[in-house]
Amino acid sequence: MTLLSEHYDKNHRGRLMAEERQVFFPLRLRAHEASSNKMKYDERYTRYIERLGLLPFIQLVTRSTPNMNPCAITALVDRWKPETHSFHLRTGEMTVTLQDVSMILALPIEGIPVCFSTDAANRRDRMFDLIGAVPAVPDDPTKYRVPAGATYVWIAEHFSQCPGDASEEMFKQYTCAYLWYVISRTLFADGGGRTAPWMWLKALSGWDSKQSWGSAALAYLYRQLDEACCRHKDDASIGGPLVLLSVWMWEHFSVGRPKVIRYGAWDDHDNPLRQPTWGYKWDKVSEFNGDQKRMYIDYTNEFDALTAEQVTWQPYGPQDNFAFILDFQLNPKCTEESHLWQMRCPLICLYAVEHHLPQRVMSQFGLFQDTPPEWKDTNIVIHGLDKMKQKKIKNWESYHEKYIKKWNYLVKVANNNRQVHRQVHDEAAFYKYLQWFLSESRVELCPPAYDESILGAHRFRSDCQPQLQQAHQRGHTNRICSYDQLYAH
Repeated sequence: MTLLSEHYDKNHRGRLMAEERQVFFPLRLRAHEASSNKMKYDERYTRYIERLGLLPFIQLVTRSTPNMNPCAITALVDRWKPETHSFHLRTGEMTVTLQDVSMILALPIEGIPVCFSTDAANRRDRMFDLIGAVPAVPDDPTKYRVPAGATYVWIAEHFSQCPGDASEEMFKQYTCAYLWYVISRTLFADGGGRTAPWMWLKALSGWDSKQSWGSAALAYLYRQLDEACCRHKDDASIGGPLVLLSVWMWEHFSVGRPKVIRYGAWDDHDNPLRQPTWGYKWDKVSEFNGDQKRMYIDYTNEFDALTAEQVTWQPYGPQDNFAFILDFQLNPKCTEESHLWQMRCPLICLYAVEHHLPQRVMSQFGLFQDTPPEWKDTNIVIHGLDKMKQKKIKNWESYHEKYIKKWNYLVKVANNNRQVHRQVHDEAAFYKYLQWFLSESRVELCPPAYDESILGAHRFRSDCQPQLQQAHQRGHTNRICSYDQLYAH
């Protein structure tokens, strides 16, 4: 299996499930509500949030976030491969791309990478400059660790509602604190759960900084997936922009897809930048319920048995009818940067550098899929970089200089070549790719609940593609495992 590296595969949840019959529990989702009454949105914040390029995203997540399904997300995460930054399925590779970031979250892609020094030596002074307050220092700092940030409780206690008579300076401080609270809980949620890290407040220090929040969010999601697919503990978790991952999954697969109940009222205040994103389609959905262990196995079986006909390859529509939706007026920011969606580029978020590899999933764009896709090493070394493991590295902007330069160059190239014509999807070429892919990766995770030989030659429908028949003959079969088999003990 040439697509799989022993470095990752030896500890990968998918391999341990498929080959060693290990049993895992669904991941905990480090997703936090941002639309509670603890931090009230003030209309006076709008003009500053708009300058940062975050207005469509903030409008989406602060009004509501859909109920997420940890069992379905985990069954998908088990198929993530850090080697290719894609999910490995019976239907080929699929992944979250910059297109999805634009359509679902409408975060800006073009701009300066979110990469700077994380040195927290003078953070209290800088925090006071930005929001006009700092948490109290414990009486005995040697006994109680002073967090490099502030707890969400503290932020809510001091900035829950901006005074009506606030000065312009105070108004900016409340806006900054509000954004710090929201992005720390929705875009960059981590394992702490209680504290908003200082670095995300520092990222908000310039109202006109023109940062690439979209590429940073996708880099952070990729890094969370890289780590979560190799986590084994019963309380293992995953963070990052899980709204993005959830909506992407629901748009492409029926596995774990909730029922849309209704759309909540949306007031765009006659501002196109406050119109809803594609994520609004999932505004109010049915709540996940059921036995988590059982549902996790059921979803794993469903992904094992997935066929190409069950995948919505282009949920935003074909090229000639792209992004058309009857129910509401889509935010123009969702499609504004479409010329950047197929960049093969480094995605940068502070210490994390993750490669965007759309050439591996061209069917998601309705385009021709090469066999094999052009290889790009996702780099074991940069995957290992972490602010906790490499505490001596502070100036990430300098450390990642070559990736930042490459990002800037590739954005410039994409801006100068907006009318690139690519070959459209070809079914025969795709099945050639699929035949190759199935021989190079692992796509089934559940152990069989029966002797496969009893099914003989009748496991595939007569109308299946010949290439899939051949893949089946090489051992890539649909194997269903049972709840009782895994959890009887």
